[in-house]
Amino acid sequence: MVWALHRAALATGIVPVVPAAAVADAYRSEGRVDRLEQLLAGAEVEPLGDELARRVGELAARVDTTDLAAVAVAESAARHAAAVVASRQNALRSVAGLLGNDVVLYAV
Repeated sequence: MVWALHRAALATGIVPVVPAAAVADAYRSEGRVDRLEQLLAGAEVEPLGDELARRVGELAARVDTTDLAAVAVAESAARHAAAVVASRQNALRSVAGLLGNDVVLYAV
């Protein structure tokens, strides 16, 4: 499903946005770096600057999670009004709810 959504997005001119925190987490835990690099091809990696890092940390504290990558993804999705393809549904839903965002989540 991830690959089909990725191909469809790119084919229709949609540039997937991936927060840098999620990229770092994926490289930490992903066994297939080659597949990860293919997935990031054509995507925009959103930098985690000082202001965004503080916001992500504050949101993580408010929903009581240590999953900073999931918080960064939910925060980015809310700003971009974007759907999310991810496996960490609980943290994403908590942050999206806190932000008042009805994020569309595709579970993988």
